[in-house]
Amino acid sequence: TAIEYGNAIRPYNLYWYEEVGDPLDYALQAELGKHYDKPMATGENLFSHQDARNLLRFGGMNKERDFLQFDCALSYGLVEYLRTLEVLKEHGWSSRRVVPHGGHQMSLNIAAGLHLGGNESYPDVFKPFGGFADGIAVNDSYVSLPQIPGVGFEAKAELYKVMKELLD
Repeated sequence: TAIEYGNAIRPYNLYWYEEVGDPLDYALQAELGKHYDKPMATGENLFSHQDARNLLRFGGMNKERDFLQFDCALSYGLVEYLRTLEVLKEHGWSSRRVVPHGGHQMSLNIAAGLHLGGNESYPDVFKPFGGFADGIAVNDSYVSLPQIPGVGFEAKAELYKVMKELLD
C-alpha cells in the first residue's frame, strides 16, 4: 500500500512523503526507498540516538534527498537530541536535513540554535502548546524567534497562563 500510494502521489512533487508506516519498520521504509525517488521524511516517533542509528543503518534513507524529523521534546530532551545529531554526523548526514517535528516553541528554538533545516509547525493546532510566541508572524514560510531569554513560553500568553496556573 505504501508503494502504491507513493506511486499515486509522485506526480505532485510533494516536498516529502512522511511517516508511511510503523516507525520501527525499517524494512518497509527501506523497501519504499527502492520505489519512491522523491524526498521522504520520518523519525518523528523515534526517541533515541539508538533509534536514529538503526533508521540510518536499515531504513534506506538517502542523506542527499530525505529528511529526518526527530521531535526534540519526545527525544528525552536536548542532551539526547545532541547525541542523535552526533550519530547523524557520523553517518554523513547534514544537520540541515533535520526538520524537527512537534510544532512547539522547544523545537523552534532548537532548530534555530542548532542550525537545523527548519521546524515543522502548525500554529493553530494543539493550542496552547503548539505554534509560536504571540506577535510572531509567518512570512513566506519563515518565522523569527521572540527577543526574550529562554524557550519563549512567557511570550505566548495562552500557554503562560496554563503554566502559571499549574504553579499557583
